[in-house]
Amino acid sequence: MSIAILKGVIRGKTIELEQEPELPDGQRVSVQVEPDEPPKWLERFTVDPAIVLGKLLVKGTRLHVEDLVELVEQGRSDEELRRLYPELTAEDTDAVRKYAKVPEGLRKSFGGWAEDAEELDRYLEWTRQNRKFSQLIVAQRLSRDLPQR
Repeated sequence: MSIAILKGVIRGKTIELEQEPELPDGQRVSVQVEPDEPPKWLERFTVDPAIVLGKLLVKGTRLHVEDLVELVEQGRSDEELRRLYPELTAEDTDAVRKYAKVPEGLRKSFGGWAEDAEELDRYLEWTRQNRKFSQLIVAQRLSRDLPQR
């Protein structure tokens, strides 16, 4: 049994892979799907310690994203948000709405690491490498322990 990490694009119920999986057609597989890159809407936000420490802001403004999320949760429309804050674009309000769908606990943790982003990047890369290594070890043990046919 081997574990392969393949990349592709989801199109409805189909995953279009960048390369052949080297498995026979009709082979049943288990798939774990995780995004390969952060969502585009996240690019609308930034952290600026000169404005406020560890809090997400709408890029190019002094607006706190969490304050806007509160307004969204109160039922304010995009038009109301842009009327209240003319510096917001349609893309900004769309990003705020998508961000508001992220579980609150996760949202609250987004900006806390901002002052140490390089260390966080190193930690995340270390975690990815360890996870890949662990998966390989498990696969090797499984292939060794399973009876050969």
